[in-house]
Amino acid sequence: MKAAVISDVHSNLEALNVVIKDIKKRRIKKILCLGDLVGYGADPNKCVELCLQESDKTVAGNHDWAALGRTDPGTFNPVAAEAIEWTKKQLRSDNMKRLKALQLTESVGDVFLVHASPQTPEIWHYLFRLEDFKKHFKFFQQQVCFIGHSHIPGAAFQDANGYTDFIRDNPFPLIDGRRYIVNAGSVGQPRDLDPRACYTIYDGNAKSIEFIRLDYNVPRAQQKVLDAGLPEALAERLLVGR
Repeated sequence: MKAAVISDVHSNLEALNVVIKDIKKRRIKKILCLGDLVGYGADPNKCVELCLQESDKTVAGNHDWAALGRTDPGTFNPVAAEAIEWTKKQLRSDNMKRLKALQLTESVGDVFLVHASPQTPEIWHYLFRLEDFKKHFKFFQQQVCFIGHSHIPGAAFQDANGYTDFIRDNPFPLIDGRRYIVNAGSVGQPRDLDPRACYTIYDGNAKSIEFIRLDYNVPRAQQKVLDAGLPEALAERLLVGR
């Protein structure tokens, strides 16, 4: 199987359009989506529709659940909570229904999909440190687990002896006897100080994974955020990728 893995679109239509266009240009037939279709940005309805139209499998993220009232936005920072309250008012009922139908986890071949982490997905754990990654390998059986949530692309592996380490190459090979947790990065709101949209290519045939970065029309996305009356900080962060 060869697939594009996208995550954390966050209602950023400008970034999503560029990513989808690039995926099609590369003739990748399958798209897997790790959730957080909404939140922060100004185009929740169009992003829900486009993601679910183009993706073969999609899981729910914490912002999707917050928009549905399944996760308390009081656990978010004030800016994120304000964006969710705005999003709730914008989402049409048909798109609410589409989000409600999403599961927290999905499996496709030798790939496991979850927004935050394979352990108790509804708790929305963040995986940052190597120790965070290490303890989660026992909660899935497939060779590769794709996650999002932190908006920071990266990967860790664990071998048959339990040795775990980060991977620093891009692209990198999938080695027999090793299992992987891969953060696909964020399409709509990168936080690794690179403002370009990010997605990941999984090639199970060639046994490789690659992170892709793409320029998009950031000023247009920023202006939409401002025109919608969303917090100015949400527009500013798009320019610096944080």
